[in-house]
Amino acid sequence: MGKIRINLPTKITIARLALIPLIVVAYCLQSLAGWVCAVTGVLFWIAGWTDFFDGYIARKYNMVTDLGKFLDPIADKILVIVGLAFVVDGQYFAAIGIPYVAVICSIIIVAREFIIGLLRQIAALKNFVIAADKMGKLKTVATLTALTTLLFSPLHVVITWIGFVELIIATVLTVVSGVHYIYKNRGVFEEEDKANGEACGNAENCAEDNKENNAAAAAEGAEIAQSADKEGK
Repeated sequence: MGKIRINLPTKITIARLALIPLIVVAYCLQSLAGWVCAVTGVLFWIAGWTDFFDGYIARKYNMVTDLGKFLDPIADKILVIVGLAFVVDGQYFAAIGIPYVAVICSIIIVAREFIIGLLRQIAALKNFVIAADKMGKLKTVATLTALTTLLFSPLHVVITWIGFVELIIATVLTVVSGVHYIYKNRGVFEEEDKANGEACGNAENCAEDNKENNAAAAAEGAEIAQSADKEGK
């Protein structure tokens, strides 16, 4: 059994996972003092930046590992989902009269993650290589930026408006990048359709061949029967 390599990028990813419980605790303690929201925001901001550093170091110094590829998307998704849960629970947009925006944006963002995750699973089963998408990276940056800003929003309503604009931009990028990602990798579905078409074509050819063979066999049988009758006469 091979040894599991835990290099620097993977350690940074693990640190991001370790920060998430601390972020949750800080958020739960906000009811004790208003300034605690700043602690939550700072911790979330640090966790967001680790997403940049682990990927950058891994690619630049060729330190990509299977463990890192497994943990990194998990850490990203958990961090985003936790941030969205805070924004929905905190009802930050109620202060500016649009309370349901957070719920709608959260549903869109989470739904996109599920759809793309399913696409990747199908691609993996078919050994279809899906390349990294720059729009997806941009979407992640925009989402983490919006969530970080909104965690500071209890400090002032202006911050809430800034976070609102950023979340709308992140949601638009989520939809656009999702559609672009599916279109870019539509070969996952086209290849399957092609394989099914070839299978159907092969089945039809086999059926035609069987018909021809049966007809030839019947004709040969008839000739043998006629020859036998002539010999009998």
